Amino acid sequence: MSEYSEVEQPFLQQLQSLGWAIIDQGQDIPSDPAKSKRSSFRQWLLPQIFTSAVAHLNAGSGGKTWLTDKQLQDLQEQILRQPNRSLLEANEAIQKLLFKTQVDINNATGESDPIVKLIDFEHPENNHFLAINQFRIDTPGCVKQFIIPDIVLFINGIPLIVVECKKGGPTCSNPMTEAYIQLQRYMNNRKATALQGLKEGEPRLFHSNLFAVRTTGVEADYGTITSGEEHFYPWKTQWPQEDNVASDMNAQQQLINGMLNKANLLSILRTCSVFMDTDAGPRIKVVCRYQQFRAANKILQRLREGKTAEEKSGVVWHTQGSGKSLTMVFVARMLRVSKDLHDYKIILINDRLDLEEQLTATAQLIGGRVNVIESNNTLRK
Repeated sequence: MSEYSEVEQPFLQQLQSLGWAIIDQGQDIPSDPAKSKRSSFRQWLLPQIFTSAVAHLNAGSGGKTWLTDKQLQDLQEQILRQPNRSLLEANEAIQKLLFKTQVDINNATGESDPIVKLIDFEHPENNHFLAINQFRIDTPGCVKQFIIPDIVLFINGIPLIVVECKKGGPTCSNPMTEAYIQLQRYMNNRKATALQGLKEGEPRLFHSNLFAVRTTGVEADYGTITSGEEHFYPWKTQWPQEDNVASDMNAQQQLINGMLNKANLLSILRTCSVFMDTDAGPRIKVVCRYQQFRAANKILQRLREGKTAEEKSGVVWHTQGSGKSLTMVFVARMLRVSKDLHDYKIILINDRLDLEEQLTATAQLIGGRVNVIESNNTLRK
């Protein structure tokens, strides 16, 4: 039994059961880029799928796209070209484009600066979901001639998730750590390599990355481009399904079913992925943990289904360090993008003055206006 048969194939097959298209290239080194929907192994975005999917999402009254060929190419270039930006800067810029991007004019209506959908967040089924294994990217000038991430997940031709699979054995005693190191190599993020003045990997593959996954077929967890190994976490909730549906699932199956189903994945991208400055200084990317995602969704469920003030309210119990402030951010962002709850006002009330500054900073991640009320009832913006 091999890594391919025990880890990659089950991963792809479960994605396929959730409605993803898959391209299984086997376990040999790919020699034809056309099999992975590209004309060159240097490409990391799938150009034809991107053009077709974005044209489909931006159809006019007659069902034909109002975007011109030049506009479609320009949209692609906005993602591809991130000059003089670090990996984190490029990632943040592209995530903003996924939420809102514009072109110069809608020639069909005459509208200036119309907004273009790169992803349809409200109707997941309208998007193109594709997983490709053995996704080779050539890396001239680097330590190795190419990299081959085990699985890459695309939405509308845009790579959002990189999966590194490892199988423990005589040559791999700690597969999860080895998977983490491999992901860092793909990002050209290993300090030892940089100190030697060398380059490795292809950071551009991660310019649009939402998160990365490492898995052994049994163990599995995820982290962002800035996550240290200690900040890779498993995904345990199966929301909106009951969690007991995962009683017979291993960690890989739980992560795929709960995190990579189409609706949840788009919700995580749209509302539960933020960039923030830390007390230590460096800016980081954060994606929700499973308990935050479940809590935020349950809050919205109570608001929608509750008939009385008591039924609409409740208490969320969190342990210290589990991300209470970020849970509030995710709730607020979910409210803002919802059609039925977007007019709710958000007020953060704290009982300690030392929390006011922290909550005010956290509230900036929401956007819009948020009031923080101190314990002495003085109102601060």
